[in-house]
Amino acid sequence: MKHQDVVATGRRIIEHINNRTLDLGAAPAVLDGSCFTDPSRHAREREVLFRRTPQVIGWAGEVAEPGDFIARDVDGVPVLVTRDRDGELHAFLDACTHRGMRVSRDVPETEGLTGTGCGSAQRFRCGYHGWTFGNDGELTGLPSRPQFPGIDPAKFGLRPLPVALSAGLVVVGLRPDVEVAGALDELEDAYAGFPYQRTRAVVSERFDLDCNWKLSVDINVEAYHVPFLHTATINGIVLNHGIVDTWGPHTRFAVPIVGFEQLADVPEESWPARLPMVNVQTVLPSTVLIESPLSTTMLRIYPGDRPNRSVVHMTEGTWEPLEESSIATARANHETNKRVLVTEDFPGAESCQRGFDAGLPSMVAGMGESAVAHWHRVWEDALASARY
Repeated sequence: MKHQDVVATGRRIIEHINNRTLDLGAAPAVLDGSCFTDPSRHAREREVLFRRTPQVIGWAGEVAEPGDFIARDVDGVPVLVTRDRDGELHAFLDACTHRGMRVSRDVPETEGLTGTGCGSAQRFRCGYHGWTFGNDGELTGLPSRPQFPGIDPAKFGLRPLPVALSAGLVVVGLRPDVEVAGALDELEDAYAGFPYQRTRAVVSERFDLDCNWKLSVDINVEAYHVPFLHTATINGIVLNHGIVDTWGPHTRFAVPIVGFEQLADVPEESWPARLPMVNVQTVLPSTVLIESPLSTTMLRIYPGDRPNRSVVHMTEGTWEPLEESSIATARANHETNKRVLVTEDFPGAESCQRGFDAGLPSMVAGMGESAVAHWHRVWEDALASARY
């Protein structure tokens, strides 16, 4: 964050700690429990919120240099983002135009990274029949060319998808008509102080959960549950004196770490860029960026194959150059954060889903869970306003 934003945030949180308060919504919200179980709504959400809406899939630093690429699964769609030798950014369906195999499948990641789909390559050779594509998407190699009379290689390059960098993040559209340029303009100032232009992924894991994707988002945007669900991990460390900000549909939910109030005794000009807090930034429709004093984490959350399933891609990044020490630190942070999610948050969300599957008719979001209520309004409004 910019220093003036750091100071403003710090003042707000110190006031809440001193007064034993937190940002509150106007009133509790009662939500229809069928939003977690209805198959027709599930299909509509996937169409409107994921196929028609720009998707954040990475940090700008992951494709900062010519030759860089990232290969990601985005709600089941294989996506390849590249920067060609001239520095132009591209996105493609990661599928060979011959028979559909992922062309990035056999390209190695950058050494030291795990599961990130990040690397550097000038060309991508399909492992099925050897069709080869440049990182500009052009079909440059077609083995046994005489066997394909009438097939014009110029018409069989990788299929392009919309892509842009916005607010320091990589944004793609899963359909050619999705407008991604300036998709996160509302966040440009809010994210200006985060060095996403140089942030690189280090390790990524996929988790398949037995709960609706919205429950997988909800667990990140309130701290009311911390003293109860997180008794073995962060209870007593993360405090429920949070602040909530919105920029259009997007949110920032931030809570202090114990000892935050000691900043009141430090001159504001000396406050660190990373305050002792957990800063949770959620971007429409379901990408969660979590910043703490040590770690930077991205959760890409998607619907599963039915209403009570979801997919979470958890990626730990680093602001520092990719060196042995920064990679080791990111890996350690990943394991620490994963423990909280895998042993407490994910099972909690799955248990909630069982209640809705059993017929629980509603969910309540209290005034101290205003970001939860906000996101359900955003998703509901998007469905209501879309033509389907």
